[in-house]
Amino acid sequence: MAKKKGGFGRFLGAITGTPYERLLKQVDKVVEQFEDEEEELASQLEALVDQAGDAYEEESIDEEEHDLIIEAIEEADPEGRVFGKLGGEEDAFYAGDIPDAPELKREKRVNLDDLMRAKGDEFTGSFGRDEFEEFRERMTDEFYQESDNAIRQGDHQAEIRTTNRVFGGAETDVDDAKRRIAEESGMVDPNAVQEVEEEEEEDYDGYSIDEDGVEWFEDEDGYWWYREEGQTEWQPYDEE
Repeated sequence: MAKKKGGFGRFLGAITGTPYERLLKQVDKVVEQFEDEEEELASQLEALVDQAGDAYEEESIDEEEHDLIIEAIEEADPEGRVFGKLGGEEDAFYAGDIPDAPELKREKRVNLDDLMRAKGDEFTGSFGRDEFEEFRERMTDEFYQESDNAIRQGDHQAEIRTTNRVFGGAETDVDDAKRRIAEESGMVDPNAVQEVEEEEEEDYDGYSIDEDGVEWFEDEDGYWWYREEGQTEWQPYDEE
């Protein structure tokens, strides 16, 4: 940001009679004329911001003079606005009024597993219904093949028959694999039997949703982030 000259800088401008000095006089004149009309004063000062920008583009004033004029306008602005300057590191995108972040509220908590799982009932992910069936069939075929080979090699009694033989852990292993894939990829299997699990869900202390539907998350460094309903990106929360 340009170094502020304050009254001395304005005094130099008054001596030289430069465009810089004339713009400063306009600021003082507008303030004096509309002192009791804040809305009109704010409008006139905003117009002077544009004039200062035009003067800089026309090379009538330099960067430092432009920023000093803007500072004078900011000091007189009844709305306390901040305007973009040329000599500072402030991003022009953030110049002016910045929308207020929502108020931090943490009344409602949600299980972290629910947060990471897909919100809809749709069947999503890289594994679909057909892939599950193919996986089940492949596991069953491999088991029977290995079992028959074991019998031929004498690892089991001769009277054991593969026909009607039950593989006690096969179905369980397949179901467990299916469940893990579904959980890790966020899928909901439409063919899965929904079982009521009477387990106490552990809430994640750093995450919550307030009554307005805004999601809040506290990271490991103690900083809060929020995501408004319908948004996909998390935004940092600034308490100031």
